[in-house]
Amino acid sequence: MISSIKAMKILKRVGGAKGMWTKDMGSATGKVYILNGTDDNTLYEFGTVREFTSSQGTSSASSIQLPSAWRGMGHAVYNNHLYYLKQGKEMKLIKFDLQKNIVVDSVVFPVKNQLSVYNLNPETFIDLAVDEEGLWAIYATQENERHISLAKIDPKTLDIEQMWDTPCVRENAEAAFVICGTVYVVYNSKLPSRSRIQCVFDVSDMVTNDDAPNVYFPKRYGTHASLKYSPVEQLLYAWDDGYQILYKLQMKKKLEV
Repeated sequence: MISSIKAMKILKRVGGAKGMWTKDMGSATGKVYILNGTDDNTLYEFGTVREFTSSQGTSSASSIQLPSAWRGMGHAVYNNHLYYLKQGKEMKLIKFDLQKNIVVDSVVFPVKNQLSVYNLNPETFIDLAVDEEGLWAIYATQENERHISLAKIDPKTLDIEQMWDTPCVRENAEAAFVICGTVYVVYNSKLPSRSRIQCVFDVSDMVTNDDAPNVYFPKRYGTHASLKYSPVEQLLYAWDDGYQILYKLQMKKKLEV
């Protein structure tokens, strides 16, 4: 689990205030993916982080046209596939093969009366996350309207394996991510200040919210539109007001809490 944030590196500024950038969190290909905005259908792919940082905007990237626009900033790239929520009233998850450029699976997320996950980023209704244990979905419903919920997803079939209600509230939440089966919810304020991890939920019950350290992010530009954890690198890929940022994490075992 996280004990602190060791370092922050601002790479560049590409795109608008809201978006998502990531690597393939299930492999070591080194490719970088940019999904700018909350409702577009063009994915940009760079060969390496260096290629991304040295480029003029997205001019040197390979562009991939998706068959449908995405909704929000909760996408994930995992084992050569892009997982995203399709734009529209129906909460449909899409699994898109990035090598063949085709949709290989889709499913309606089996939860009724969904709400946006984060009060400060209302465009995101499902936030997909990857950690050491696989693929997760962070979401919220009217039945549990004050709090955030979590589901474990089979990345091959998109089936829901298990679901949990967390004690983490949606109010003033801006983003979240999962590490080793523990979801970390990051909070801010409507007048942006320092983001902080203020609530955690561990599916194995090894860590309670009281045990978790109070971790603050370095002061930046605004609020995080998205935060994506790389289990290979132990880095967070952050999008903040169009800036692409990397956070290096200091980790410790759950039993050391």
